[in-house]
Amino acid sequence: MTRSMAPVDEQMDVLMRGVDYGDEGLRRQMERELRALVEQDRPLRVYFGIDPTATSLTLGHTVPLRKLRQFQELGHHAIFLIGDYTALIGDPSDKNKLRPLLSTEDIKANEQTYFEQAASVLDPRRTELRHNSEWLGKLSFPDIISLMSKFTVAEMLRRDNFRKRFADSDAVFLHEFLYALMQGYDAYALECDVQVGGTEQLFNLMAGRKIQDAAGQKPHVPVTMPILVGLDGKARMSKSAGNHIGVSDSPDEQYGKTMSLPDDVLGDFFTLATNLPTAEVGHIIAGLKDGTRDPMHTKKYLARTIVSEFWGEAAAQAAEEHFERRVQGAARRTIDDFAPVRAEPGERLDDLLVRIRAVPSKRELRNLITQRAVRRVLNVWLGQRSSTGVVEEGEEALRPGEQMVLVEIRDLSAPAEDGALYEIGKRRTIKIVRS
Repeated sequence: MTRSMAPVDEQMDVLMRGVDYGDEGLRRQMERELRALVEQDRPLRVYFGIDPTATSLTLGHTVPLRKLRQFQELGHHAIFLIGDYTALIGDPSDKNKLRPLLSTEDIKANEQTYFEQAASVLDPRRTELRHNSEWLGKLSFPDIISLMSKFTVAEMLRRDNFRKRFADSDAVFLHEFLYALMQGYDAYALECDVQVGGTEQLFNLMAGRKIQDAAGQKPHVPVTMPILVGLDGKARMSKSAGNHIGVSDSPDEQYGKTMSLPDDVLGDFFTLATNLPTAEVGHIIAGLKDGTRDPMHTKKYLARTIVSEFWGEAAAQAAEEHFERRVQGAARRTIDDFAPVRAEPGERLDDLLVRIRAVPSKRELRNLITQRAVRRVLNVWLGQRSSTGVVEEGEEALRPGEQMVLVEIRDLSAPAEDGALYEIGKRRTIKIVRS
């Protein structure tokens, strides 16, 4: 009998490439189940969901998105799910403390460009967009009780983060238990064959299998991908942690942030965050290990690759030239060298920053202030920053030998000051000019 889709072995080679379950026995089981589905020679229903807890996607989100795209290119049906209802709780999978609750207004504002950003990886013409409010919003209280009756407290406390918090006498709230049930119900509502996610999501994905089985559906196959670390090279990439490369970041921002990565995570980024062929990535990693590849040149190649995949080759080349001119050139510049941003009469600094889109919203600006990432520049020399180049309000501002002196700003309600230079985050510097 002639197959209508690609050969089974060819599909399995692509679809199982790079997956991580944290357990070899579980991997073998999931591989067997996925092979059985592929052997049916039909388009599988495959979904990946993201909660709109921030305004933009990060490079970390693109890891499972790339896997969903692989399913898509092999002829399977891709579903991009926006978790507007699960976002009301927030996924506790990688958190050792309670997530702050978001309002429905915050969630709607955050998700506005999610599909557009996901479409930088997926084929939007062949992607079904769904929101889990479509079904979770219709559940009655008896429905929720029925769902909860399928799980035990002991099961929930087997989660590493819940167990740790419980052992440390930190509060674990009942609504947090609901998250896995809600995400599990998504798999049932979508009647999915496969769910793509990160390794930290495995508990939630397995909950979905249990809910499907109890409802008489065939349990889906979880396909989990490794976690991409952030700019610090340690913690998971997260916008809330301020260690992210954003999908919607400008080419200059993406390039500059990539160049700040530690050398020891370059291999992971080539593997998880680019579309380079497997053989080429293997050659790059081998060269870094045996010393035949220069880390700086390799990091530049990574930065060019990431930018070109989102913005094109011309933008990647321009971003590299910008980086070399601004950073590697270490040219001395004064405040007068920066392009001005004109402030309206009496305009507050926070209003100005939102108006010129230096930040997407005042909420994001508050997050940057909390992260100590909004600063007044008092002395400028663009090059390698000294480790002592940040001073607190009220401290002596200028110190001998410093290359860039900054004062942290905590109150942005005052009028924007004429001639002042501000650094917003790590990659944006603006000079204020009063009208």
